[in-house]
Amino acid sequence: MRTRTFYRWLVCLHPPAFRLRFEEELLWIFDESSASGAGPLFYDAAISLLRQWLLRSGMWKWALGGIAALLPLLIGFGSFMFQRPMQP
Repeated sequence: MRTRTFYRWLVCLHPPAFRLRFEEELLWIFDESSASGAGPLFYDAAISLLRQWLLRSGMWKWALGGIAALLPLLIGFGSFMFQRPMQP
């Protein structure tokens, strides 16, 4: 019962449009196949969750923008990290 609750929680974290379309089907598949092992279903739900929020929602643009904004800082200030200390 605890595994179904955790799986339902993973499904509930998906975007609303995805949940409306696939929630009942995903829970039915989990109920039918959980006796043989639920590990692959948890993996699939977690990957689906990442895919739905990052790729479908456009959040990847924000993540890429953040990385692009940090890149010049790392190049400019990061070059000082690998210099030898000055000798007196």
